Amino acid sequence: MSNIVIGISSGIAAYKIINLIERLLEIGHTVDVMMTKKASYMISPGKIEEMTGRSVYINLFEDNFSYEQVLKRRKVDHIELAKQADLFVIAPATANIMAKMASGIADDFLTTALLATHSPVLICPSMNDVMWYHPATQRNLHTLESFGYEVFSPASGSLACGTEGIGRLQEPRDIAQEITKILVRTTKLKGKKVLVTGGGTIEPIDNVRVITNRGSGKMGKALAEICYRYGAEVKFIHSEQSVRSHLPIQSIPFQSLNDLSEILEKEVPNSDLLFHTAAVSDFTSDAVAGKIESSKEIRIELKPTPKIINRIKKWNPKIQLIGFKAITSNSGKEISLQSEKLFNNANTDYVVVNDVSRHDIGFEANENEVYVVSRDQKVHKIDKASKIHVAEEILKIVFSSRPQAGGLNRSTE
Repeated sequence: MSNIVIGISSGIAAYKIINLIERLLEIGHTVDVMMTKKASYMISPGKIEEMTGRSVYINLFEDNFSYEQVLKRRKVDHIELAKQADLFVIAPATANIMAKMASGIADDFLTTALLATHSPVLICPSMNDVMWYHPATQRNLHTLESFGYEVFSPASGSLACGTEGIGRLQEPRDIAQEITKILVRTTKLKGKKVLVTGGGTIEPIDNVRVITNRGSGKMGKALAEICYRYGAEVKFIHSEQSVRSHLPIQSIPFQSLNDLSEILEKEVPNSDLLFHTAAVSDFTSDAVAGKIESSKEIRIELKPTPKIINRIKKWNPKIQLIGFKAITSNSGKEISLQSEKLFNNANTDYVVVNDVSRHDIGFEANENEVYVVSRDQKVHKIDKASKIHVAEEILKIVFSSRPQAGGLNRSTE
């Protein structure tokens, strides 16, 4: 069974959490509880301690706090709970606590522990319907989802304030089912070794100038984090300029095409799955030593670079290979043509195609819209959404299909 950490904020629906704790204990989970100070006025910390047999944490600094003891033990309660959590649940999550979470504010036990966890996070909102639809709340929800946090949207019905609308905390039985679903998912890729590339390569022109592209590594980061959440052993191979993950994922930086090629040649033979999202330069030039004088006209000869993706299956014929292709048109003909090239030349198992002519998706953007193409030319469109959501949908498509020759044994979501 798992260790569930529940953070209770001061919504009226906090009384429902007693039933949620009972259900989780009946299943056999260990439950640790932390509360905001105001939440302790809603339900009794003592009752929860009696149920769980464990302390309820409210204050970041108790009256008997001693920094000498902290330095001696080298342990801090909120950090220890954060490290031990298999799942962190915020229920009920008020508009206030979500605003603090979205801004990274850590001014009490709950928010400090949350900021220190690597575990999956499930947010169960509860509030007035007008507060739910307020632009600030919706913005914060979008931000929290971009962190990889999951939001179990509130139900509609009669609210504590006397109005009807969305904002009711989901019922404890439904929250317990959602918790089970998330915990089961964390074992889907257990034992699998996954590589994810991301970001753009850099090819030198001289000691100062380079040829590069707009690849930010955001899509790769999202895929690496989702694979980690599904239980895989993940290595994120990324450009030095790309965004890094806060999760404990092994990070391997590269600069040039040659750097990336050498890393993959070493890692691919021992891996099960590769998401090759990196934007690899299509051209290079003969680099000039020093700095080219800028006062005179120069001509640079661009030479095409070898395609790294075409070597992957030679290094490991059994690896599951998902290639990414940037196009400037989302016509069915163009999607089919470009994906077919990767199937033929690189023997990819899937191709993910996205339109980089749009500024709201793809390169550097926080959202994406893609087409996932299988070898039999079936096309799955994933509508515009955050890259973390798109990453999970890609993973579901890849693992909902039947096994292919040389691929992983895929399980059904």
